[in-house]
Parts: sequence; structure tokens; C-alpha cells
Amino acid sequence: MKKLLSLIAILAFAGVANAGDKYVVECKNPPVPTGCSCFDPGFELGAYFGASFSDKDGDELGGGVTASYFFTQNLGVELNYGVFAYESQHHVINANVVYRMPIPDLCIAPYVMVGGGLLTNSATDGLFDVGGGIEARFDSLGCIGIFVDATYNWVEDDRDFTLVRGGVRFPF
Repeated sequence: MKKLLSLIAILAFAGVANAGDKYVVECKNPPVPTGCSCFDPGFELGAYFGASFSDKDGDELGGGVTASYFFTQNLGVELNYGVFAYESQHHVINANVVYRMPIPDLCIAPYVMVGGGLLTNSATDGLFDVGGGIEARFDSLGCIGIFVDATYNWVEDDRDFTLVRGGVRFPF
């Protein structure tokens, strides 16, 4: 019986002796990367090269400039001016409502757009356009972006055309 009591006493004192030796280790996870924040609201300016494909007027090469303002990360307006020339010059002036869907982890944003404007050369006609594209931004370069898109344009006098553009955008 003495041995049993001695064993219980030793275990009790051992438990008390080790009770103060607690080590607290905090594990902190590293912050989760949030991806890029390059698609914030604000102004953007851009330039593009493009091609116009039409059954009636033929195919034309050209380029232009864009100015955009995004009210939110997703919704904005864009003004475009382009000159396309092969045998004659065509000026395309239009405004679009743009809805983009940013994917911050990849720093890209697919988008759709709809709007209207004018097509001018020897005559001036109204147009309606619908299209979409994708833009990639480079966070390490101050969020400069590259884009490619296409629109189908319905023109009043049946000179419909497809406009394909590729260019660069600079956010402010």
C-alpha cells in the first residue's frame, strides 16, 4: 500500500511541477493575396490599331483613341474615335456603355459593350454597335492594360461592318 501511495504522490507532484511550463505558440497565416486592384473606378485613356471588315465597303485598317470613365469597378462609359482607310477614309465616332467583370486573381477583365455613334466618309450615317472583349492589366507597371475586342456595327444605309481592335489603356 505504501508503494501505491508513493506512486500517487510522485505523479501528483510531477503534475504540479510541470503545470507552470506551458509554452504558447501563435501561428499566424500569411496574408492571402487579393490579386490586382487595377480595375478601380476612374478615368482611362487608350490607343488602338484595328481592322474593319465589311462586305459592302471592303476591309480596312486603321486606328484610334479611346477615353473611358468607370463609375464602379464594373460599369462605365467609353468614347471612341477611329480612322480606317484602304481605298477611302472612314471615321468612326461612337459611345458605349461598358460592363466589365474583373477577375482580380488573374488581373484580367472580360467585358461587353453596347452603344451608338456615327460613320462618316462622303456621307454621315448613324450606327448601333454591340460587342465584347478582354483586358489584361499589369499591376507592376502601374496598371497599364492591353485589350482586344470586337463589335458588330449596324449602319443606317446597310453598310454594316465588324470592327476588331487591339490596343493599350492607361488608367488615371
